[in-house]
Amino acid sequence: MNRRHFLQNLMISGLGSTMPFTMQRAFGAATVPHFFVMVNASGGWDPTQFCDPKGLNQAYPDRAGSFNGYDGSVNRVALDENKKVGNIQWSDIPDAFGETEHDRIEDQFDNLFQTYGSRMTVINGVDTGTNNHATGNRFVWSGQADMGYPSFAALYAGATAPSLPMSFISNGGYDETAGLVARARANNASYLSELADSNFQDNTNGYFYRSSDDEIDLYQAVLDAQQQRLLRQQEQETLPLRRKQLAQMLSVRQEDANLGAMKEKVDTLNEHLNPSDHMYNRNRGFKTQAQVAASAFSAGLSAAVMLNSGGFDTHGNHDVSQTRSLGDLFEGVDYLMQCLTLLGIADKTTVVMGSDFGRTPYYNSGQGKDHWPVSSMIVLHDSTNITGGKVFGASNAQFRALPVNSSTGLYDEAGTIPTPAHVQKELRRLAGIDQATATLEFPIAQQVLSLF
Repeated sequence: MNRRHFLQNLMISGLGSTMPFTMQRAFGAATVPHFFVMVNASGGWDPTQFCDPKGLNQAYPDRAGSFNGYDGSVNRVALDENKKVGNIQWSDIPDAFGETEHDRIEDQFDNLFQTYGSRMTVINGVDTGTNNHATGNRFVWSGQADMGYPSFAALYAGATAPSLPMSFISNGGYDETAGLVARARANNASYLSELADSNFQDNTNGYFYRSSDDEIDLYQAVLDAQQQRLLRQQEQETLPLRRKQLAQMLSVRQEDANLGAMKEKVDTLNEHLNPSDHMYNRNRGFKTQAQVAASAFSAGLSAAVMLNSGGFDTHGNHDVSQTRSLGDLFEGVDYLMQCLTLLGIADKTTVVMGSDFGRTPYYNSGQGKDHWPVSSMIVLHDSTNITGGKVFGASNAQFRALPVNSSTGLYDEAGTIPTPAHVQKELRRLAGIDQATATLEFPIAQQVLSLF
């Protein structure tokens, strides 16, 4: 299927609003060595509610009795030693739900860790140094608290495949590009048919500009006229920069962007892994993001994607709201992993999960938890990288970050407290872009922690 009018379709859909005219070549045949998915839990998740649980430890006895059922413990549910893979311990579900919902969320938690725990690295005790949403989001995803650094996904896309048409797809969260790559917004798979062939009208009216038997194609004449107009404009233009821009636009319209292949991937996922048939049919918006991400990777259109899921700023009714949002996020991540597997790219895709910061290790008067700088991050390695369920870093009973040995990740009084900068530095090395020209423009001056 010819995609010569790809840029025009992008402009119609809004995907091309950030596409720069300064790229050397519109859509080169870049070969992406690996794919990266960043999963942003927007609002500040509570690691003690899943991957760094404390249980009924009564760490804050002075706060006990502030409301019914609270004994001053960091969490309101005991640890279950059966919920463990390798060194990863995850939390049981608090007694705050009816039986049906409790069982559903427990299944969402157990499924994620039991299915993927053996290829998971959990990084606990990550000190973000902030309780500000914007600063935390920026620090977690770029390794730099100050403004100006690109997010890891944008950096990776810019370092490995800046010429791909949707090299970096963002669905929210911190997605600064620092001019390294275009930022594409593509979270709705239903638009792909129009993008793949904007001349097709998917209803009883048939086609816009060609006959129903596909023999007379008036739309192609429109495209040819547009191309000829661009050629005339280029010939008549005297300014070198304008001539260059017109030449690049002409090149884009002559390229095959393979959007039709992406649509076919989405169709395959809908046929064999329909979101409504997956687990409990939760988090449909996130699953649509996952569909687009996996399809764009498989079709050769993208290198890195930022996915986004909300509901984590739980200042009130924490146990219900936070746990429910976590369960739905985990169901969405499982769907993402199944999409990658079905499309045959799970062996070359790494998924990183993080959030703005953590939440307080004690409850407020509204049974909520407020902002707290200590957090966790989770790296789901590709299907060939079996870690055995590794944990690097730690926090104490009061949920304060501990210094750890740079090699073992175990508590060491003379060690280092992990920060997002350490994590991002190691992600760059893991991705093989630590010495790339784009990466060297944004250095991270931290010692190496052997996270992976």
